[in-house]
Amino acid sequence: AVVSTQSTGMCDCLQSFFILHSMGGGTGSGLGTRTLSLIADQFPEVFRFVIPVYPSLDDDVITSPYNATLAMNQISEHGNCVLPVENQALTAICERLSTAKVDTIKHNVKEGKEKAFNRMNSYVAKVILDITSSARFDGAMNVDINEISMNLVPFPRANYLVPGIAPLYSPVLCVDT
Repeated sequence: AVVSTQSTGMCDCLQSFFILHSMGGGTGSGLGTRTLSLIADQFPEVFRFVIPVYPSLDDDVITSPYNATLAMNQISEHGNCVLPVENQALTAICERLSTAKVDTIKHNVKEGKEKAFNRMNSYVAKVILDITSSARFDGAMNVDINEISMNLVPFPRANYLVPGIAPLYSPVLCVDT
């Protein structure tokens, strides 16, 4: 709480908090939701965007479904706008794009599992950047980050949005082998 007070004290215009955390592990679901509730208590007027990463079906942690279920109540209560990311779906998207022989986001990592994780993180980062671009750049569609939540969340308890990127790649970029 002290760190957030010191960091937010240096802000001219604090608009929101973005909280990205895992839902499957005990640390991600427990510490992530605890941090969210502390921020909600300390800064009730500041919007809280939550990006939880839900575990896949083949997760190696046996308590993942339990942790995710318990954490969802806290996220629904304290998050103003929730953009859930499902690990299984993200993995499937990356596999489909790798079989299409296309890489829209450049990575400077060796081949293998590290590259897959880097690609998945890049897609999540792109969703967040696309959502916040109207608040970061000048233009006719320039809106405050709080207006994004107000326009997209009709009721306080209906705060789960489905993020998406389309198109992920252009068919022209595909390389035939």
